[in-house]
Amino acid sequence: MRKLGIRRLDKIREYIRRHGIGFAVNKLRVFLEMLGELDIRTLRDWAEPRELLETMEKYSLTPSDALIALTCKHHRIDTIITFDEDFKRIPWLKVLP
Repeated sequence: MRKLGIRRLDKIREYIRRHGIGFAVNKLRVFLEMLGELDIRTLRDWAEPRELLETMEKYSLTPSDALIALTCKHHRIDTIITFDEDFKRIPWLKVLP
């Protein structure tokens, strides 16, 4: 982003409004190709609204962390690599490192 003169995240929206998203499209295409070449699967987020709220309340999670935890549960993922200590409260997840 520095090449575009953007030094703060809050300026990205402004840049996109003025110039469009074209600056990122090619880089994202290259990234997606790389994921395919490395045989890395991407998963859709998954959560029922009520279960999301219950998970947030029960484990004191932000909405985004609860969504990640429930997506892992839905896809039978039992291990997550993160430095976010909050995931250690989730009984169905083993946290690495």
